[in-house]
Amino acid sequence: MIKLIVSGRVGQDAELKSVGDTTVCSFSVAHTEKVYGPNPSEKTVWVSCNVWGERGEKLKPFITKGTYIVVEGSGGVNAYTQKNGEPAAVINCRVTSLEFGGKPTAEPTPLTTMPPTGKVDMDGDLPF
Repeated sequence: MIKLIVSGRVGQDAELKSVGDTTVCSFSVAHTEKVYGPNPSEKTVWVSCNVWGERGEKLKPFITKGTYIVVEGSGGVNAYTQKNGEPAAVINCRVTSLEFGGKPTAEPTPLTTMPPTGKVDMDGDLPF
């Protein structure tokens, strides 16, 4: 098994999709690191994340653009060729644990309840 732990900001509001008889909540997380040296810069790596089933349905309203989160789960890489012929790859994470932290950088979406704080227990019942 490959285990991933990724921290960063959500790139766009989460989306729900039906896959067979279950639902999947999909979103991407941008992890940015500073690169030091003669030419300092920042490097951003995007990770595609999925939360399956009822948990994804319940978490979707809280996974909004700009929200800082930490996800943990099993991972993998899908390689493909872009339209211009260049090779590329996508890092995927099937989320088993999710922790909210910080405030969104984008305008907040009006919610009837506040998002949970801290780590969300993905094995038990969600508190909302």
